[in-house]
Amino acid sequence: MIPRLELKKIVSSPIVMALLVLFTAFNLYLIYMNAPKSEDVAKINEVIDAYGSLMDQDGGYLLKDSYEIGLESWNARNGKEFESASEFFKAENYYPVMDSGEISDRELEKIVDLNVKESILLTAEGLEQQYQKWDPLKSADAQIELYGIKGEAADTVRKQYKSLIPRFEEIKGNQEHLHIFLPGKIFRTHSLVFKTLFGVVLFQIMLLVVLFTAFLTNYEFDQGSHLVTFSTKRGRGLMWDKLLAALSATGMVTAFLLLATFGTYFLAVDYSRLWHLPISTGFMIEPDGNPFISWWDLSFIHYFWLGTLLIFVLQVLFTLITFVLSLWMKNSYVVFIVFAILFGLGLLVPGEMPKDSVLSLYTTFNPSSLVLGSKKWWMESGAFTTFKYYEIITAGVWMAGFILAGWLSMKKFHTRNL
Repeated sequence: MIPRLELKKIVSSPIVMALLVLFTAFNLYLIYMNAPKSEDVAKINEVIDAYGSLMDQDGGYLLKDSYEIGLESWNARNGKEFESASEFFKAENYYPVMDSGEISDRELEKIVDLNVKESILLTAEGLEQQYQKWDPLKSADAQIELYGIKGEAADTVRKQYKSLIPRFEEIKGNQEHLHIFLPGKIFRTHSLVFKTLFGVVLFQIMLLVVLFTAFLTNYEFDQGSHLVTFSTKRGRGLMWDKLLAALSATGMVTAFLLLATFGTYFLAVDYSRLWHLPISTGFMIEPDGNPFISWWDLSFIHYFWLGTLLIFVLQVLFTLITFVLSLWMKNSYVVFIVFAILFGLGLLVPGEMPKDSVLSLYTTFNPSSLVLGSKKWWMESGAFTTFKYYEIITAGVWMAGFILAGWLSMKKFHTRNL
């Protein structure tokens, strides 16, 4: 009963509700502005339906045969002699034809379909070469040189990238990299989903969690009724009810924002043929040219659910951090400022560590760095965070630490002079 009354304070807060609506609207705007067009996604899905997702020798041969027959037929119907579909879309060919109206909408649609097939074939051919040349150890050395890492820290980076080699060989052996996906160099959907949307949702929920947890925990102190409320043993135990209410609100807010954001995104972008394709597919490579190498053989849907689970875990952690700070500081505004400072320190401290010390790597095992690295959770993610169990260790250690800190703080709160 008491936790429900405490939860009601959060639900009835106009600031929390207003921010929730504002954040949801902002996320929908991001999706509207950045999501690939449904017709482009439909063409990729049509190719997968017709030829399968794997562009190995069999799948690639079938698609290439269809493409060549289609292009020859299209040229014959329209009196053209294009050697490739992409040649039609060169400015000197495309605009004169479109201005003259000599190509019907139906024929234009067919050449667009052929161009999609051609793009897939060329991408698959390029991936075979790229993955044969890509060397995890050379990538490690490039990272080491880029960030000026030296000594023991550099040795640790090389060791972690060396442990990535068996997984990289498995990807090539399983041909995970040859599965068709929305082209990363065109749509950048991986960055959109796991960096932009995941990152925005993480910060939005974190802000809400800190606000309502600090507000709820310090409600009596802010209202000046703490001397009455906490004058008894049961009164002091009210903090446990507040924590339960804050955790419940955290779960509801997290679920709501995730459902509103990604429910809308996946309604707008048809992933029905893509759910079970490998997250390590080379088709997802973005303009920076770096492949996505997951530590495990994960499909897109499994990778997405793991990321969603980690978001819930992180928000519970932020609730616990805010709760512990509130028990000691007794002022909502001070708690919010201190939390922001601690979050910032989590980003600044690793950069201030000596580059020849492993501390420059191990200090990245903090919630702030974990939040900012959402684009490459569970995969190769650069010199400082390419550890197989980086996410599990970071979330697990900090969670255990603040569960203990919360318990000790509550014991102290029961006996402290207010």
